[in-house]
Amino acid sequence: MGRNEIFKEYRKLGKRNYRKKSGKIILEGYHLLEEALKAGIDLETILYTDEFQQKAANRELLARAGKSYSIKISSQKFKEIAQTESPQGVGAIARLFRPASLPAFGNCHFILILDGIQDPGNLGTIIRTAAGAGGIDGIFLLPGTVDPYNPKALRASMGGIFHLPVLQLDTVESCCEFLAARNLQLIAADPRGEIPYYNVDFTRPGAVVIGNENRGVQKKLLKQADIRAYIPLEGKIDALNAAVAASIFIFEYRRCQHFSC
Repeated sequence: MGRNEIFKEYRKLGKRNYRKKSGKIILEGYHLLEEALKAGIDLETILYTDEFQQKAANRELLARAGKSYSIKISSQKFKEIAQTESPQGVGAIARLFRPASLPAFGNCHFILILDGIQDPGNLGTIIRTAAGAGGIDGIFLLPGTVDPYNPKALRASMGGIFHLPVLQLDTVESCCEFLAARNLQLIAADPRGEIPYYNVDFTRPGAVVIGNENRGVQKKLLKQADIRAYIPLEGKIDALNAAVAASIFIFEYRRCQHFSC
């Protein structure tokens, strides 16, 4: 494939449909590429600018990816094809790594379910938080949730997506069947819930569902929920950002694993 064809493909990979069709994704930025290399992700092509390779750490990164096909391009050209704001002068085309399928999940203690999260920054931040907290068995993405391989979501995840299973589900029903088969309690994060999050028994295996930024958790899941838990707010704001809410539930779960709740 020639340089121009590679540039065209790089641009096309900004679209979800083309990523799905080609089985490839875009990884932009030093940290994301570094985490990809640590995780053994297959980098097909690396594009970098002369400015990027001026730093010793950046040259070392390119050397570690030595088996990849590397192309040096101008800063202007990289800005033209870059998929994220404030590009850092390096990006790669990578083969899409396949997460585990639903049946592959065995005994789970804690699953995070994201119901219609639409902001890629929110999704990436949630993935990053879950990977950083540790102890999370996986993240399920319900229909309507932004693609986790969206370049902005990937960058916000800071490589967290390489370190825990993130699975896109086709239906809400398949999610509910999974939970029922494993006797996992379903905890819906709901501002109108009945108990505060810190009174939830997180020592029991379960799943927390975080809803869409505007509508919250869909009615079908609210009806299925064993617990509707809220985050008490005493200020003048009546709702939190989805990523912040997810972080509170994640770390409350982790606290209960270290201390008796």
